[in-house]
Amino acid sequence: MASTSDADFQLLYDIFLSFRGLDTRKKFTDHLYKALKLEGFQTFRDDDVIERGENIKSELRKAIRNSRMSVIVLSKNYANSTACLFEIRTILEHRMESDHWILPVFYEVYPWEIKEQAKSLDFRKKKVTVEEVKGLRAALKEVASMAGMVSQNQCDGYEAKFIENIVGVLKSKLAGKHRRVGSHLELDKSMQNLKRKVEYLSSQENDINAEISRAKSQPWRRPKKEVEVWLRDVQQLKDDVQRLEQEAVGERNVFSRALLGKHVIEKVQEVSELQEKGRVFYSLLIDEHPIGRLFIPLTKDFVQSTKARNTENIWECLMNDEVRRVGIYGMGGIGKTTIMKHIHNRLLEETGKFDFVFWVNTVSKEFDTLKLQMCIAKALNLNLVDDEDETIRASKLYAALSQKKKYVLILDDLWEAFPLDSVGIPEPNRSNGCKLVLTTRSLDVCRRMDFTTVKVELLTEQEALTLFLSKATGHDMVLAPDVEDIACLIAKECACLPLAIVTVAGSLRGLKGTREWRNALNGLISLTKEVSDGEREVFERLKFSYNCLGDEVLKDCFLYCSMYPEDHDIPVEELIEYWIAEGLIAEMKSVEAKFDRGHTILGKLTSSCLLESSTNIDGQEYLRMHDLIRDMALRITASRPRFMVKAGEGLESVLYEDWLEDLERISLMHNYISELPIRPPVCPRLTTLLLKANHLSIIPESFFTNMHSLVVLDLSENQIQSLPESVSNLEKLHALILGDCPQLEYVPSLEKLIALKVFKLNSSLIEEVPRGIEKLVNLRELDLSCSGRLEKFPGWMLRRLSKLQCLRMDKTRVEVLAEDLLCLRQLKVVRVQFQNVQELTRYVTSQQCQGLEMYSLVVGRSLLKDLNTTYKTSHYKGLNCRFVAGKRFPDGRFVGKEVCINTESEPFGSEVDQLVLPRNIGFFELHVFHNLISLSAPPSLKDAKNLTKFCVGGCGISESIESISSSSSFSENGRFSLATLESCCWFKLPDCRFCVGGCGRLESIFSSSSFSEDGRISLRTVESCCLFNLPDCRVLFYGLVPPHNITFNLKELCLRRCQTIKNIFPVELLQNFPNLSLLVVVSCENVEDIIVGEQAMSERGHHREDINKITLPRLQNVILNSLPSLKSIYAGMMVCECLQKIKVVNCPMVRRLPLSLDMDSKQATAPPIIEGAEEWWESLEWDEPHTKTILDPFYRGKYRYTISGLTYGESQVNYTRCKIQHYKFEVPGGIAW
Repeated sequence: MASTSDADFQLLYDIFLSFRGLDTRKKFTDHLYKALKLEGFQTFRDDDVIERGENIKSELRKAIRNSRMSVIVLSKNYANSTACLFEIRTILEHRMESDHWILPVFYEVYPWEIKEQAKSLDFRKKKVTVEEVKGLRAALKEVASMAGMVSQNQCDGYEAKFIENIVGVLKSKLAGKHRRVGSHLELDKSMQNLKRKVEYLSSQENDINAEISRAKSQPWRRPKKEVEVWLRDVQQLKDDVQRLEQEAVGERNVFSRALLGKHVIEKVQEVSELQEKGRVFYSLLIDEHPIGRLFIPLTKDFVQSTKARNTENIWECLMNDEVRRVGIYGMGGIGKTTIMKHIHNRLLEETGKFDFVFWVNTVSKEFDTLKLQMCIAKALNLNLVDDEDETIRASKLYAALSQKKKYVLILDDLWEAFPLDSVGIPEPNRSNGCKLVLTTRSLDVCRRMDFTTVKVELLTEQEALTLFLSKATGHDMVLAPDVEDIACLIAKECACLPLAIVTVAGSLRGLKGTREWRNALNGLISLTKEVSDGEREVFERLKFSYNCLGDEVLKDCFLYCSMYPEDHDIPVEELIEYWIAEGLIAEMKSVEAKFDRGHTILGKLTSSCLLESSTNIDGQEYLRMHDLIRDMALRITASRPRFMVKAGEGLESVLYEDWLEDLERISLMHNYISELPIRPPVCPRLTTLLLKANHLSIIPESFFTNMHSLVVLDLSENQIQSLPESVSNLEKLHALILGDCPQLEYVPSLEKLIALKVFKLNSSLIEEVPRGIEKLVNLRELDLSCSGRLEKFPGWMLRRLSKLQCLRMDKTRVEVLAEDLLCLRQLKVVRVQFQNVQELTRYVTSQQCQGLEMYSLVVGRSLLKDLNTTYKTSHYKGLNCRFVAGKRFPDGRFVGKEVCINTESEPFGSEVDQLVLPRNIGFFELHVFHNLISLSAPPSLKDAKNLTKFCVGGCGISESIESISSSSSFSENGRFSLATLESCCWFKLPDCRFCVGGCGRLESIFSSSSFSEDGRISLRTVESCCLFNLPDCRVLFYGLVPPHNITFNLKELCLRRCQTIKNIFPVELLQNFPNLSLLVVVSCENVEDIIVGEQAMSERGHHREDINKITLPRLQNVILNSLPSLKSIYAGMMVCECLQKIKVVNCPMVRRLPLSLDMDSKQATAPPIIEGAEEWWESLEWDEPHTKTILDPFYRGKYRYTISGLTYGESQVNYTRCKIQHYKFEVPGGIAW
């Protein structure tokens, strides 16, 4: 390797240890050196690498210059060495030009003695000039004059204590400074560590690339930019490591090796950083649905003749090359948006005319350039910054649209005219082939923007009646003639307006008899007879449906929906929670009963066509209000009850003048409000204040002083650090919602808030529960979850909250006692942590626990980790044992019944027998039990009739897993069986039916006791088995000789990094595995045989000529990778009629493929594809000479190996991205596991 400049060796060491005296070399100095190494100091000791001599060498000079400090050990014979003095002079010279620090250590010599040595130096016998003598004497004298450490003055001569003091001084001096790395002595070890980490990183890279490759079939999905950068960084790092490895080969120069060592350790750090980044990707892909090519869901209830009449007029304009701007106008509720949705989809089906069709909801009635620009950018999937200059945004939009030729841009529900260039919309013309379409209620908007106009006509009376009857009675019901006449009159009263017809018809659904229909007609007529204004007529007709609700609670619940922003997806569960807090849903003993009541109310509102229900792509249920219906609701609330709704309007502040005295409800949610009026608003009638999802950081102390009637206060999703003291006086408050305020540290006293029923303080920084919380005797729901700093909640306080129905304190530091929980007799939902298994058992066996609707009971701590989602918990440190059964709310929250046990801090062995689990367990997981010798099934599992999944991982089990292999509770003829078991998974690997991993001392998987007395194996339903990171697993099947008529259902078996196991299958067991189709064995260093043993077959009466031939009727794929000790797949012959592929990679000792090819048979199938290195293929030995000739066309020299969904770390497996529904194990040939 070429020589390197001094600058290249900068900062290689912490300490340069200078000594040359033979009197200290093997004793004191050696002890000091070892002490420094133990403390982690990179220490250069010259005699390790540099021969003793009189002249200082260039390598020694480099070491001094590249050390942060020097420790000079001065002894009685120190000055006898000229080399020592030259070292000192070099150290002092380096000190003058840098911040190099020197610590003299005077060992059994005083500083004055060293000064005397300097005076008496005698170099007459050495080739040293007079000037050099002067310099050396001065250097030695200077060092002797420095503040140092003298052995005679410290520790009474105890060397160990003296060395300890020296190390302490050095630690203090280097505290906070970066330690040096790169010892030449550790280069080889560091390089091996680096290569191992790079291997893990490559597996992680392969996983991510595989997932990206699978997404190629979905062109609207692309990798995130951060993922692409990560992959690029990984490739660059791998190239760097390969170059380092080449440089390290044969390098002997100590300083070059030291520099390489430094670079290697830097790369190790880079690998770790990349691994961590790769683990925390929440998702790898962005769903970019085809821009301008997405179909819009359409309503099925649409009058065909009207659709044809209005649609064809619009379509004719769009197909006319002379028309570039089309304006669709008509009164609100006439169906403009519905018609345009049909046209939008029809345009997508029209091949060759337009390449893109963009749909833009303009959102706001008051024209806002920023909002319109952002809406268009969203449709184009273009990132715009809302605080940019308007002109800059317009130029970006103009450029993006100009790049897309032949597009149709549809602006739905426009209220004001605007110049196209001010927004950034190019002029549509023949050259770009583009068209611009808008829908509006105003003909004037079309005219001012010079659009060709198309008016949407009203329904005919017959069409109106048809639509009305279909909504009010259904298509199959026939009305009596007199009732049909009344229905016809009602349809006319709806002015042939589709929205009014649908809404009114929905409110009349279920009417019986002529009198009820006539009464409805009279009510509708009375509402509209005094109204002449067209828009108001529409609202009055819509209001008729509101009046038909009758029940005041239903009306209030409907009006509450208008407090959300326009065109906002209203979360169903959140809305019901508001209703409960407001008291719109009466008190009930069960939380579930309250939500059932809420869903019943929603059902009535949706059946009345006042709300539309839907489900998003994540399965979350939400609601929508048509903008006209919302306008109608806001008109109602403009008088009584009096609302102020400015939700989602982009507000940054609210004026004091807006807070009127007669206001009853205020919604300012989803804005950018950062400050509130300093002067406290006077709102004595205000009951509801929703400030959710704003930018509030400070609330004036007296802000709530004049809001004594406040019932619901929602300040969630803000940046406030403290709550003002004026909150303490809101004595009528029922709900105080402060969730997801990540900066919140202080909440004032709650002592006076006796009426409070809901208190949410989740995801905050509070360290203790607010003062006076024990006074909240009416509290029904308390949520303190995810507040990781919360350490104490005294039991006596908790016991006083006797009316609690819902308690969430998971992911905090609080540990509750069973006796405290048992005092809360009305609890239905609970998420808490216990101190130990005994406390858990005491609670689980109680009567109260049996009545819980949902629970998460944790032993130990599971801090700040989201346990709500069942399949995203494998990388959470606190989660170790879990038993789950439950369901999901439509909004995605997992509502289950789970028990989590953390045994990292305490032994857990016999306690499993004491563990009592609920009867309705559906999911069982055991994870990281370091001190476990063996595990037997908890006896309470005998009642687990709904168990469908079984997961175990990270266990320090040293003998056996009796919960699988020997517990009678799993037998078919006992009280409990695993007949309901659909999948068993260790570490919750997606789609893996049975998976074992990370059990450091597990020696075997199955034993002979796995079979029940009636000859049927308890785990017969398991289809897939994955085993990895089991370093002490010796055999899969220990003493297992099942009857020949017993068959496993196992189809897929995978082993990876099981370092002790020597063989996979005893040959006598293969007849019990007729369904085996996939076999994968990877990185198992000591595996010698895949299939072994013949004695058992002979003893069972098989003929001698058949002993060497086995049949695996369904085996399709065999993958063998990195098995350096593998000698044989099978010593005999294998008949595999379905075999499609064999891949053998990095198995240098395999010299034979045990394939039996019956090419003469009429039923013979094609030989399997064989993959492996070319040199391996050519070295194979064949039983029959013609076999290789037959197989040559099926040999593939190139191979690729991928495991998707698993990423391997140095000491553990990371499953951040593993989801049950997405995990795949890929092997060539299209097999996915």
